Amino acid sequence: MKDVMPRWQPRALGLSLGLAVLLFATYLAPGTDALWRVLDIHTAYALNGLVAQSPTQQLLWSFGNLKVFDYLVGLLMLGVLVHFVVYGRRGTSAWRAAASFIVCIALVGLVSITRDLIFKGMAHDSPSLVLPAFTLLDNTNGLGAKDASHTSFPGDHATVVATFVYLLWCFAGRHYGRVAGLIAIVACLPRLVAGAHWLTDDLVGGLGTALVTVPWVVHTPLGGRIVARLEPAFARIMPAARSSSARAGSTAACRPTRRD
Repeated sequence: MKDVMPRWQPRALGLSLGLAVLLFATYLAPGTDALWRVLDIHTAYALNGLVAQSPTQQLLWSFGNLKVFDYLVGLLMLGVLVHFVVYGRRGTSAWRAAASFIVCIALVGLVSITRDLIFKGMAHDSPSLVLPAFTLLDNTNGLGAKDASHTSFPGDHATVVATFVYLLWCFAGRHYGRVAGLIAIVACLPRLVAGAHWLTDDLVGGLGTALVTVPWVVHTPLGGRIVARLEPAFARIMPAARSSSARAGSTAACRPTRRD
């Protein structure tokens, strides 16, 4: 993806929105919705089969569905952002801090907005509540793993990490984006194995949401202008950023210095 700049990128914007339309259209349209349903069922049984017989797998995936695991994933995401601010090569450290701040705000607000406004009325039960002969992790041990949901669409975890990957790829570059992608897999896979989400909860609900919302920040002047407005404030509170900003000059303040 191209660097985030204070200008329109109509091709990237159109591609992202087009992919989102394709996902949602095939998910809702009669005929193709049945194909998604078949994929959902086969994926749910295949992944849940990992915990059908093995106590070790049951314990492992149960841990992946605990709140403490969510906190660990959150710390990983925060660590990636901190590394980008301190060691990243794009722009000044104040520019990187401003970009990371935008990422955090987007992650905090997006889940509630999509669930309460965009996808209101589209929630459904998770695989563990509707599929027969399904292994429930909560019944295999006393850890209290989350393995069911009456509002599994869209996937909360998938919405957050898909947004994180998209924003970080654009702001920080493909190397950080790839690391974020690995974190996304780690965050989403336990819920799929446990049957707390369908595959489409993540691919359509989570990824689709990111494809609709993020491009308006990174492929229009909006993101670059917000970062440029926030950068001076971060430069004032970051001594290292202030000296870096002075060396870089005002021209480089609102755009990356190189591409990864």
